[in-house]
Amino acid sequence: METVSPSAGRPRTFDTGRVIEVAVESYWTDGVEGVSLNEICRRAGVSKPGVYREFGGEDGLMDAALAHYAESVLAPNFANIAGDSSLADVLATMIEFMVDVDRSGPVGCLLANMRQMPDRLGPATRTRVADLRQQSRSSYATWVERAKETGEVPSIISTDVAVALIDFQLTNLLVQIALGEDPDLLQAQAKLSFAGLTGCGAD
Repeated sequence: METVSPSAGRPRTFDTGRVIEVAVESYWTDGVEGVSLNEICRRAGVSKPGVYREFGGEDGLMDAALAHYAESVLAPNFANIAGDSSLADVLATMIEFMVDVDRSGPVGCLLANMRQMPDRLGPATRTRVADLRQQSRSSYATWVERAKETGEVPSIISTDVAVALIDFQLTNLLVQIALGEDPDLLQAQAKLSFAGLTGCGAD
């Protein structure tokens, strides 16, 4: 007798893509500390056992959400902003983009939010956060080295120090804007913080 799978012939009602999109929106808007797995299930209209079957648990869902965010938000923005512009122009553009509370999507950054809450993350999500942070820092290092070659940044300045400065200031900017701090003040502070590196905040 032929063995038939219990699920054979049943329509697949678990929309993985929609669940991931709901998770991204929820974690990005409310913070990973501000929304439970039960609430995400409610918003997505799926069961908690279904999420466990599909993602292995909350850590798997967070990891999938962050991976989707990186592909759909971070990668395009980095590609659009960097180009062949000077480091000063790149940083100014990034600052302006980050403080724009009228742009599409929630304010702040899902990755920056997750970096602030490591104890709330599972091992898979922590690993992805670390990998994405390293990718960002590698991009910053490329920009700094290029700026050194053009004379925009003095060669005496350590690339590692410059990268650490950019990473810290941009992450802090994203966290503060998500907390509702004044965008104009944050923009001025961020530009001033980079003035010693490129002079982009000197005017």
